[in-house]
Amino acid sequence: MAVAKHLALLNQGPEVWNAWREVNPKLRPGLTGAKLSGRDFSKMDLKKVNLSGADLSSVSFRGRTWGGRT
Repeated sequence: MAVAKHLALLNQGPEVWNAWREVNPKLRPGLTGAKLSGRDFSKMDLKKVNLSGADLSSVSFRGRTWGGRT
């Protein structure tokens, strides 16, 4: 089950999410089982994010960060 705080931060967009990730680089955000279909994850830092079982249908990952690479 997704951690409500992590999902709330994600919903605030890439600027808020990425700023939070910079302050918490060792944390592994939990978005397990979250309904994320149709979202745009462009330019979001998704390093160490647990997306197990999340609904990722029609999701855009263009421009996202994985391990320091886009």
